[in-house]
Amino acid sequence: RPAARMSRGGAAEEPVLKKPAAASGPSGHVKSLCNKVAKALLASPEYPDEVKHMLANTVTGSLGEPKEKRHAIQDSTIDMVRQVMESLRAAAQSKLVEAETKLETVFKEDEERQKSVQTAAATLEERIKTADAAKSEHAKSTSARMAAKQALASAEQEQTTGNAGLAVAEEKKRRLETSLETIYGPIKSGEMPAAEAQDGIKKIEKLGKDLGFDASLLQTVPAAFAKAPSDRGSFDDLVMSQIEAELKKCLATLTDELANGEPAMKDRAAKVEAASNEHAQALASEEAAKTAKEASRTEQKEAETEHKAVLKAQQQAGSDMRAASAGVDAAKAELTELDEGAVAAFKELLEFTEIPPPAPIPAQEEQDPAPATDAAALAADAATPADAADAASA
Repeated sequence: RPAARMSRGGAAEEPVLKKPAAASGPSGHVKSLCNKVAKALLASPEYPDEVKHMLANTVTGSLGEPKEKRHAIQDSTIDMVRQVMESLRAAAQSKLVEAETKLETVFKEDEERQKSVQTAAATLEERIKTADAAKSEHAKSTSARMAAKQALASAEQEQTTGNAGLAVAEEKKRRLETSLETIYGPIKSGEMPAAEAQDGIKKIEKLGKDLGFDASLLQTVPAAFAKAPSDRGSFDDLVMSQIEAELKKCLATLTDELANGEPAMKDRAAKVEAASNEHAQALASEEAAKTAKEASRTEQKEAETEHKAVLKAQQQAGSDMRAASAGVDAAKAELTELDEGAVAAFKELLEFTEIPPPAPIPAQEEQDPAPATDAAALAADAATPADAADAASA
């Protein structure tokens, strides 16, 4: 039998199973089968190199012998080879099962990713719609706020214009009341100091002029108002009373004007207040719409990011699917190669024999039963007396 050669480093090299020189050695076909088995043994990852080389070196001397010539020790060696071959096939089968399981897992993961892509796409579509609606709502609220601002400005302008005359009347009334109390009264009673009297008289003249008093009446004011009460004559008293009457008349007129203008002024104030409230509400609505728009835009971006991520994962899943499918194909090819190569060779060598198969039994020809009966009768008739005597003595 061939023995493993030793390299210079001392490690056993793969045996070269050469055909023995003797004419009675294995045939070329048997040697080829033995080499397939030996090569598979040497490729087994589960056993030490020494064990694999030992078994590989026994293949030709055990399996290469016809089964009817094998010794019990050769059969024992064959059992060890069988154990390694079974482990090789079990490992290849396990590898195939593992590859198929991985492919099934990847397929399920791909289905889940498909669902994730659909869900992410639907979510993105919904977020886009929400963002568009929020954008439109913000535009509407901005327009409403601008309209409310314009309405407020118009109400305020109307209030300013409508209240302008009343403001003037209010100011005149205030001046008039102040003048009656702080100037005319003290001058009339003589309680105003002489140093202040001239200034007070000028203010009365100015007030009378502003109120539209008769010019001739105003010309009499300085002389009459400058005198002490005890020095005033009847004309001076007349001037004083006429000025007082005009002041009170103007005061009454202004009071009526303000009273008559009060309802309209309140209406204008109410309009301004309402417009101001509407403007404040519009501002709040615009701010809320702006916040909602920004939030929806943020959610849309998040949905876009998620959609891109699941699409990328789906692309990776396609690559994983191809790799897993290739792994199954490779495992099947490896198992098929093992079954059709080393395993098939091992099985064929197990049944290897030099005993030729029995020759086939030729099929008997069918004969007509009637002629056979006739032949037996003829034979009986042809028997000689001697034959009959021999038969009787027998």
